Amino acid sequence: MSPFLNRGLLAGFASLLLLSACSSTSTRPQQSTDSGTGTQQAAPVKLPRSYDKALVLMQSDDYQAAIPLLQAFIEKKPQLAGPYINLGIAYQNTGQAEAALTALNKAVDLNPANAAAFQQLGILYREQGKFDAALDAYNTALTLDTGYALAHRNVGILYDLYLQQPALALDHYRKYLELSGTDDQTVSRWVVDLERRSGSTQARAAQ
Repeated sequence: MSPFLNRGLLAGFASLLLLSACSSTSTRPQQSTDSGTGTQQAAPVKLPRSYDKALVLMQSDDYQAAIPLLQAFIEKKPQLAGPYINLGIAYQNTGQAEAALTALNKAVDLNPANAAAFQQLGILYREQGKFDAALDAYNTALTLDTGYALAHRNVGILYDLYLQQPALALDHYRKYLELSGTDDQTVSRWVVDLERRSGSTQARAAQ
């Protein structure tokens, strides 16, 4: 496979974001809850087993089964942003784009400081071919959380594959690798590929 095709297949990798009823930007389930205003409570809150089950189902890619559990939790705790993000992800992964957009916008309404919601909106807009809207959403996520590694990864993919701006893509891939603290060989290969292509372009321009 070509690097382009590999990147295209992996473009949705960062769409999975499981939040345990909070508005954190972490990809790990969090145990604290918020009131939808961006301020988290100090004490951890034990979540219902049904919500934990929904997260397990999502981690197992059984998004359809997770949807009713998330909906039931939201009926009891409608003020929390995190469950709406998870519901949006579940809808997104079952081909229900409009329902996903509604859920994610609700998360933003509840917590406008929620970088995770904007990051997920960016993925949804990109999948719909709304690249300008996707870029705006990613940039909002990064304004809210400049250290949001996954947002840098996804905006890099947007610049690389869809907006054809390799220099900007390279900047974001490098930032992702710096912030993530992981040895992501896939993105490292993308960086090498872009550096090589950028060097070839510069060489041709100098001839």
